Amino acid sequence: MIHDSKRNDSSRVGLTRREALVLIGAGAAALSQRAALGAKAPQFSKGSVIRTVLKDISPESVTGETLFHEHLSVAYSRTERQLKLPPPSTTDISPVIEDVKEAAKAGVTCIVDGGHPDMGRNIDQLKQVATETNVHIVGSTGFYMENNYPAEIAAMSEDQIADELVRQANEQWLGAFGEIGQSNNTAELTPQEHKVFRAVGKAHLRTNLPIFTHNAYNTGPNVPKNAGLLQLDVLEFVGVKPQHIAIGHMDSLDDPTAEIIKQIAKRGAFVGFDRVTSPKPSDDQRVTEILALLEAGHADKVLLSSDKRRGFLATPTVFVPKLKAAGVKEDMLHTILVDNPRRFLAFVPKTQRKA
Repeated sequence: MIHDSKRNDSSRVGLTRREALVLIGAGAAALSQRAALGAKAPQFSKGSVIRTVLKDISPESVTGETLFHEHLSVAYSRTERQLKLPPPSTTDISPVIEDVKEAAKAGVTCIVDGGHPDMGRNIDQLKQVATETNVHIVGSTGFYMENNYPAEIAAMSEDQIADELVRQANEQWLGAFGEIGQSNNTAELTPQEHKVFRAVGKAHLRTNLPIFTHNAYNTGPNVPKNAGLLQLDVLEFVGVKPQHIAIGHMDSLDDPTAEIIKQIAKRGAFVGFDRVTSPKPSDDQRVTEILALLEAGHADKVLLSSDKRRGFLATPTVFVPKLKAAGVKEDMLHTILVDNPRRFLAFVPKTQRKA
């Protein structure tokens, strides 16, 4: 149901249910005019690969759906340390494997894990998931947000951090930098986070690996609505081209008319709707925002995922049917679910993977 309750924040731009339904109706009519976009197969640069934890694969070989931001390691480092739970290496991964198998039955053929060492991500677990499910698993690296950073980050320069990220990416054969985050309840990146963002950008320039980010809109009331644009500014400033960037959690932003989301897409970056089915905002509003992007000609910038640690059916079996009900046709869904993530993940490696 569209959220149209009154709030004390008079600056909020909201939609009533009637207004949303009108927009959905207009969107459905407009989508048929853009069907050609969904039918056009993506073109990849010569030598492009998607780097999974087991091997490099051709982007063309990923013919099913991709979830571009999930969490397959079952441990989250700060939580496990505080609760004195078993370390990631001794945690049972079998329930995650069963969840991935269920997602595969629903058409998912590739999943990007958004964890890295400061979250407790276990690369061996990712390889085990990939081996036992036949789903392509893309591993990531980076640093999450300042309260997760290892102590040594404070004393490191951005070039030293970039060196470390490149080392991890090349030694473990990781396929992305992400999720790279901003602290909850902060109006801007902290100085340490700004340094890390710049370092990630520099590491990208040395590897060509794509980058996806984290925003805390739904947990941090002081996070500005333009935080995603500011993240894009920092990465672009060091030389990263927007087509290699996905600004994450944009579906947690209260932006029912999709104005900020459209700005990000217009600049050439991907827009992450990667908390689908989470309660804030509603999925109805997410659908409305995606329709606004499609009407504006940005179907090729939408990425979907649910950012979950267990259960990966939310995107294909819960949210996608809502897009279909709103009038999004199969060819457009193919663009969003298959073509966009493989275009985002595809890169020409600067370090060749040994057989």
